[in-house]
Amino acid sequence: MPAVPTLAEDRDAIRDVYARYVLALDDGEVADFAALYAEDGVFVGGGTGGDDVVGRSELEAFADGLGPGSEAVHRLSLNHVIDVDGDTAVCRSSIVVLAGTAVISAGRVLDELRRVDGAWRIARRVFTPDPG
Repeated sequence: MPAVPTLAEDRDAIRDVYARYVLALDDGEVADFAALYAEDGVFVGGGTGGDDVVGRSELEAFADGLGPGSEAVHRLSLNHVIDVDGDTAVCRSSIVVLAGTAVISAGRVLDELRRVDGAWRIARRVFTPDPG
């Protein structure tokens, strides 16, 4: 019987999902980005208040439409508050997008995650941009 991960191991694995998420977007690695979601994962409103982006194929097309960032664009995922309950978790965090030294977007994220085949995946993401 495999060992049950500790809370610290789960939180570390979830933080790794976010590091891979922003780097995949920055590098235009759309399949890697979509794979961080559950098969039926949802990005509510596509982060812009539009239609929900549902499922890996739609998520991949969504990320492809963003295009790769340039070397001067960096997405930062910060201040993760992660509550784990068995094979589900909720994470509240902040996102900041920089172009050079200018902040071009910032906001809060509320994610629901679930463990799928031993790996954490985003099941539902809600991004609320800061006013401005």
